[in-house]
Amino acid sequence: MPDGIEKLLPAKVIERAYDDVASIPAREASKIAVDLVKTARLLLAPIQLAAAFQDRFERVVERIRSRVPELRQREAPGEVVGPALQQMQYLEEENPLWQMFEELLTCSVDSERISKVHPSFAQLISHLSRDEAVILSRLRTGEFKVIDKMHLNRKENRFENLIVETSNIPEAELWQPEQLGVYYSHLDSLSLVEWPVEKQEPIMDAAGVQTGIRRHSTMRLTDFGRLFATACIPAAGLKNY
Repeated sequence: MPDGIEKLLPAKVIERAYDDVASIPAREASKIAVDLVKTARLLLAPIQLAAAFQDRFERVVERIRSRVPELRQREAPGEVVGPALQQMQYLEEENPLWQMFEELLTCSVDSERISKVHPSFAQLISHLSRDEAVILSRLRTGEFKVIDKMHLNRKENRFENLIVETSNIPEAELWQPEQLGVYYSHLDSLSLVEWPVEKQEPIMDAAGVQTGIRRHSTMRLTDFGRLFATACIPAAGLKNY
């Protein structure tokens, strides 16, 4: 076992590997333990994992090993794994951001998926809120269609009093749906999401005078956002959020 691997791999996994290798009848169990060590080696990063993170890290290693065939496993880029593991120490496994980090790690050790990974992805995940992760997860499989209208203030020559008429944005799944505008602005600043107005219709009164405007818009992932979502969000979407 390489020097330093014990700093990242939970102690009980190492003990299991040593015990199994020393036991002739336990060769099959030994192979499983050795496979875990091999997978953990692929996730090596220049950090000392906190003791409280050891059990969770072991479970990550086991899940990645089960998902990525050994022949496809490769050494993960340090600039991806290091930041990811550092941030995961402060998250629970049910957190959508944890799930995104784990998916990114899985991609980073898979020779067939590594091409989808960009070095900035771990940092991007760390900048997201829980609700923004949910929005990205839903946008991975579809777009949000919104129809709204605004009143025309002729005195000040501007539109105001926004009213949403129809929307399939999953606000019920968000902890703070009132922050949707902030979420969009942030995701837009990260070049992950766009929300263009695709059609506008004047609203007229009975005398033919314009009193407002109706807008049809679509929120969707950008090309970069789709690449990010493919690498960082499981195909089945985020769970238990």
